[in-house]
Amino acid sequence: MTHRRWQVAAAWSLVLLAAATASAQSDESGVRRRLSFDTVIGAQDMLLEDADWPTQVIIDAAGTWQIGRHLFANVRPVVWRVNGAWETLLDQASLRYETGRETLVRIEAGRFPSPVGLGMTENRANVNPGVLWCHRLYYSPLPNLGSGLPPQSLVSATYPLGVTATVTASAWDVRAALTDRAPVAFWTAPTRLTAPRHAAVGGGYTPVQGLRLGVVAAWGELSDAAREASSYRLVNIEADWAFASTRLSGEWTRDRFDTAGGIRMSDGWTAQVRQTLAPRWFVHSRATRGASPQIAATGRVTPRTYLSVDSTIGYLVSPELTLRAGHTALRGWTATTTDHQIGVSIVWARRWW
Repeated sequence: MTHRRWQVAAAWSLVLLAAATASAQSDESGVRRRLSFDTVIGAQDMLLEDADWPTQVIIDAAGTWQIGRHLFANVRPVVWRVNGAWETLLDQASLRYETGRETLVRIEAGRFPSPVGLGMTENRANVNPGVLWCHRLYYSPLPNLGSGLPPQSLVSATYPLGVTATVTASAWDVRAALTDRAPVAFWTAPTRLTAPRHAAVGGGYTPVQGLRLGVVAAWGELSDAAREASSYRLVNIEADWAFASTRLSGEWTRDRFDTAGGIRMSDGWTAQVRQTLAPRWFVHSRATRGASPQIAATGRVTPRTYLSVDSTIGYLVSPELTLRAGHTALRGWTATTTDHQIGVSIVWARRWW
C-alpha cells in the first residue's frame, strides 16, 4: 500500500471511530454531540463528446470532531473514479482553532482546500449545481508555457499542506495562508511533503446581506525541468450575489509567470447563474473563457483561448437525492471546433450528525 493510501485508510478509520463515539452519546442525557459527519455519493457521465469519457463515480465523506472548546479536527477522505481509474485521496486532514463571537478568528493547520478561487467553494458534487462537479478551468492545464515548466492551471483545485488564518466580522473578512503547493499548479494527487513556499492574502466585503465582493493575491516560486528558478503572481477577484430565488456569481483571474524564457501572462473569467423555478426544480448556467500563450519548442508564441458554456436543469427527488441533465459547448485551448456534450448525473448527500 502506498503512503497516500495509508493516509486515506487512516482518515477513514478516524471518521468511523469518531462516528462510533458520537453515536454512543445520548441526546436525552443532555450530552452535546461533538461530531458533524456527512457523505456524498455521485455518478456522472458525458455523452456525445469527441473523446471517450468514462463514467465518473465519487464517494466523498467529511467529518469534523470537536476536540476541545475551541479546537476542531477536520478530515475528508475521497474515493474517486476518474478517467477510468480509481483514485484514493485525502482532501482534508487538519486541526482548526476558533475563537470569538462578533469577530471570529480561525487558524487551521494541515491539509485544507486552496484559499484561492470561487470554484473551491463549489468543489463538491452536492454543492456544485452543474452536471459537471467542478469549474472546468480548475482541472484544465494551460498551454505549454515553455522553459520546461510543469503543467500549470489558471487557478487549480489543489488541497495543499500549510497553515491559514482567517478573521471574519459581520461585513468583512481577511485571510492569509502559507502552503506547500501553488494555487496555479495543475491538479495531481499529492505524493510527498514539501516545504511551504507559496503565500496568499485576501479579503472580502459584504455591503448588504447576500452580496459579497472578494479579492486574493498569491505568489511563489516554481521549478522547471532544468531546476531554474521561476515565479508566479496571481490576482483573483470574485463576486457572489444571492437574492430571492436567484444566485449570480463569478470570478476573474490573472496570472503572471516569470520564466527563464520570458514573462507569460494568462487570464480568464467565469460567470454563472442559478435560478430556482419551483421547490424541486432549478436551472443553472456557467460560462468560462480563458486566454494564454502557447510556447513552441522553437520559441514561437501562439495566443490560445478556451471557451465553455455549461447549462443544467436539476430536479430534487428528495432533500438527499438530486438528478441533473445538461448540455455543454466546449472549445479547448488548441481545438478548432466546438465539442457539444450531453451530461447526466445523480447525487445522494446525507448529513448524519
